Formats: sequence, structure tokens, C-alpha cells
Amino acid sequence: MTAARKRHNAAWLISTTWMLMTTAAMAAENPAQGDPFSPTTLKDWVSVISTLITMALAIWGIWSGLRSARNAIQEKRKEHRQKQLAAARDMMKEIFTDPLARSAMRMMDWSGRSFTHEGQTYVVHWRDLKPALVVHEKGLGFSKQQEFIRDCFEAYFDHMLVLEHFLKQDYLHEADIAVPLEYYAGRVMAFPDTYDGFLRAYGYSEARALMQRLAERGK
Repeated sequence: MTAARKRHNAAWLISTTWMLMTTAAMAAENPAQGDPFSPTTLKDWVSVISTLITMALAIWGIWSGLRSARNAIQEKRKEHRQKQLAAARDMMKEIFTDPLARSAMRMMDWSGRSFTHEGQTYVVHWRDLKPALVVHEKGLGFSKQQEFIRDCFEAYFDHMLVLEHFLKQDYLHEADIAVPLEYYAGRVMAFPDTYDGFLRAYGYSEARALMQRLAERGK
């Protein structure tokens, strides 16, 4: 509560008390006639005025308490929103600075891009993604390039899984992460034959649900 508001409330209480006491004094000088239940003495009027003041103070206390509670709730919401923004910023930074996840995003965005990993250079085309991301079966082997592709998308989908978890906990606000990720989510959802089997087989169903929502936002 501001100082001006406090001064206003104090002035209201003082003026109300003064007005009620003045009324009591006037009534004591001119006692009511004909009504045996009306206050007729100064003592009676003081008692009535005291009761009224007590009621006024109680009402003011309730109003002040409700106002304080409302302000506290608004402040908590503001603090929570600031925490959500900070968390979104930090988690976006983690994704875009993760070399493997960043490589997965580049693979989705650009066919024929060169990547260097552990001393090896790979040129990855879009046509290379589907065979690299098939569900592993006994007897099925992967080339070094395919292993690299799988590692990249596992890292990217891991981040999506973490984001969805924190969204469900209200630690993040979806709109704060949508803009930088909508495009890539759309690329995943546009090619279910490439990605769906991998997502469902390796526990990324919740990550897929997030990407589906983000893709819808980006349309």
C-alpha cells in the first residue's frame, strides 16, 4: 500500500470518528423524545458510536486484507511469469548450443550439409534420414554416418521431452518456446514415415505431442 493510500485511509477514519462523535454530542444535548429505546444520554450515544466505529474498523480491516491478498496474488503471478521467461531463455540456449541437437536441426533444414564429428566429416542429405532412423532390429547394423544421425536426433528429441515435462509442471509457458521451435516441429510432423517409428519406439511420445502442438501453431 502506498503512503498516499495510507494517509487517505487514516484521514477517512479520523473524519468518520469526528463526525460520529459530533453527532453523539448533539444528540446528547437534544435527547430523543417518545422512543424509549432511543439513546438519550451521552453514555448511551458513546456506546452506540463505539459500536459503529468498531464495525467501521472491522469493515475497513476486511477490505484492507482483501486488497493486500489480491496484491500479493498479483505479485506472485508476476514473479512466476518472470521465472517462466528466464527458464525458457535458458532451455532454448541449451538446445541451440548442444552440438548434436543443433546438427539435427540443420539436417532438417538443409539437405547436403557437411558435419564434422569426432574427426569424421559427413555429408547428410534428407534421403539419408529415414534409413538412419529406422527402429533397430536384431542383425541390423548402422554405418558411422547413420549412428551420427541417430545421436543427433536422440539429443534433439531428448530436449523436446524435457520441455514437455516442464510445460506440464507449469515451469514453462509454451508461447515462450514456440517461435524458435515451430519450424523444426513442422519439419518432423511433415515426414511421419521418417520420424514416427523412432519417436514411438524409443519413448518420445510426449516429445512428439509437443512437436505436434508447435507445428499446429506454426501453420
